[in-house]
Amino acid sequence: LMKRKLNYTYTSIHAELTRILRVLGELKSRRAFYIELYRVFTREDIGVFENVIKKSIKQLRAVYRDALSEIYKCENETHTAHVMRIGVARMLSVYKRVNKRVLKLREFLSELAKMPDIRGDYVVVIAGLPQVGKSTLLSKLTSARPEIGVYPFTTKRLIAGHIDVEHYGKIVLLDSPGVLDSPIEEKNLVEYKTILALKHLADHMIYIFDFTENFYYTPREQFNVFFSLRSILGDKPITVVLNKIDQLTREQISSVVKLVHEVTGLEPIPISALSGVNLDVIKRVLVECFMKKTRHSLL
Repeated sequence: LMKRKLNYTYTSIHAELTRILRVLGELKSRRAFYIELYRVFTREDIGVFENVIKKSIKQLRAVYRDALSEIYKCENETHTAHVMRIGVARMLSVYKRVNKRVLKLREFLSELAKMPDIRGDYVVVIAGLPQVGKSTLLSKLTSARPEIGVYPFTTKRLIAGHIDVEHYGKIVLLDSPGVLDSPIEEKNLVEYKTILALKHLADHMIYIFDFTENFYYTPREQFNVFFSLRSILGDKPITVVLNKIDQLTREQISSVVKLVHEVTGLEPIPISALSGVNLDVIKRVLVECFMKKTRHSLL
């Protein structure tokens, strides 16, 4: 009976540690986006945790063998029970030492399960500060139905929508969490999802500006975030959008378009995501960029 208890403890913990090792191996084989997201989420590289688990499996095996060897030497049940209790306690201790990491891994996997299907032929990340209208734009350009709220950071995860381009494939649009004007080392996990999406997933970025009178963030903050995200995106295409023009006068629109062009070097598309003004222009730009990339890859 004592030996069975020892065996049960060993096999249960060994199976759990082996399963964790397999999960970590699967994560390592995925795209760089997921690997770096894991590092940001857990503040540890996958390889480090992998080595810890391998070491724990070796320790578990050694404790089990030692306890089993001692049990065979026992002369009575009292001594056997004592050795068994010590062996079980030591094996549980091996697992407890990695338990916090395991719980963090489970949290990460739960977060990962909420991620959208980002498989497509051309990935477009919609970016900007909170409340510029990213979710509204996604819902108007695609059939996606993101949560749209009146408070900042409504979007806390990536949300995907799709545009099918006949004979070419599928454009994936990602509504990304808002990014604030702050140093990279001060970014939170929500903001990092946007940064990593631009770094590892994006073929194209739509950056949305909001210059309406009551918007919380200043033009300087919006430009700062634009340049920060552009440096992450590299030389990939960027479509600059001026949203909520239905709340601006013609003179204001003309002035802001000129300002954005002077500062960014890009001609912004004035739109109203809510009322649908000029959304056909955005869609046409995305399709043209996608087709150009597809043709280039075939050469």
